[in-house]
Amino acid sequence: MDPWAALIGVESDLSEVLGTVRQVVQQSRARVVGACQVACSDEAEWECTTAFQRWFAERLLPALKPGCHAPFRSINLGGRYEWGAVGAAEAHFASPESRGGIKLLVLKINAHVGVGPREDGVEYGRLERYGSESPCCGALCAMLAGQRLPALDEIRQTFQSSGRDRLAALADPRAVAPRNRALLAAMTEARLQSERAVQDILEHQPATPTRYLVLPCVSLNRPGPETELLVGVHEVDATGQARVTGYRGLGDDPGRYRLRYDLGRLRVTDDHWAETG
Repeated sequence: MDPWAALIGVESDLSEVLGTVRQVVQQSRARVVGACQVACSDEAEWECTTAFQRWFAERLLPALKPGCHAPFRSINLGGRYEWGAVGAAEAHFASPESRGGIKLLVLKINAHVGVGPREDGVEYGRLERYGSESPCCGALCAMLAGQRLPALDEIRQTFQSSGRDRLAALADPRAVAPRNRALLAAMTEARLQSERAVQDILEHQPATPTRYLVLPCVSLNRPGPETELLVGVHEVDATGQARVTGYRGLGDDPGRYRLRYDLGRLRVTDDHWAETG
């Protein structure tokens, strides 16, 4: 039974997503477990990063020092995957204990979006904090508005990779409803950053045989308990000479995402998931 089938594209509690990750890792019987976490600098992501520490790192990672179990972290504007991060993380967790066995490295990449109510439904991209509303994710909203910063230019370039202009789809109200634009941008960002991470993995030679689990996710920031949407799951087997890769989940075209709500919870589908699920 596919443990991811009920989670991909479905708004879920933070503990539910991480509980499934923990179950999959435990069933892998890896000799050593490591982790790399990529998230946005926005303080609204505190709940997401804390949940990863509490529900995953403290339960499965080796101790860095007595009582301290911590993932490798990359925290920056927009939750961008920084080239070389997985190599540094993999080397850190390549302990003598992992030699002669399999190491499993979990790479969790989170984009995020603010969620606010409207009289006629839900609107994404704003969050009330400190007594006023502000863009959330601020970096993605600024990028969509055409602002220029090195980090925003890097995200913009990623959105226009592979000869496809995903920004055009996000700007077209016929393809993407304006109220959903920030959500679909966050989903696209998480998906594209995970592809960048997988490419880095494929070019990296691990110190010990390693399997990688790469999880692009979107945090849904709101005044109450936060939720999370798992965009997909990449698996890379680097235990032999050849690299074996697989992916299940949503694609990277925001114009093809289809949204609906089931008992108040968001569900997203597209043709890519239908073909590969």
